[in-house]
Amino acid sequence: MLTGVLALIGGVVVVHLLGARPPAWYPPCWFHRATGLHCPGCGTGRAVHALAQGDLALACDQNLLAVAMLPVLAGWAAVVARRMWRGAAFSASLPGGWAGVVLVAVVVFTLLRNLPWWPFLLLAPE
Repeated sequence: MLTGVLALIGGVVVVHLLGARPPAWYPPCWFHRATGLHCPGCGTGRAVHALAQGDLALACDQNLLAVAMLPVLAGWAAVVARRMWRGAAFSASLPGGWAGVVLVAVVVFTLLRNLPWWPFLLLAPE
């Protein structure tokens, strides 16, 4: 678990140092390139970079779903850590019906961010 936390912190530091714009450090989205539509991950790298810079508003502008899922990710990590602390084997499964909630959120976000009208245009990354 400590290794995962250290990897996460290291990843945020690397994103902070390398920059927010392609080709700075990540390849462009193949789905966006092929279809012109935004996948649920489009803008996540820029959102992480904005968070590493301390700019929550810009992070939300780049990928609101990625920022909104941070508390879910933290809760999931806490559940996994608690299970392991109690001696259970590692399991990455989400508790209860959370997997379905996350799936529905991703699908709805993807559909809404590709609608060509205001206010849905605000969900697309710049």
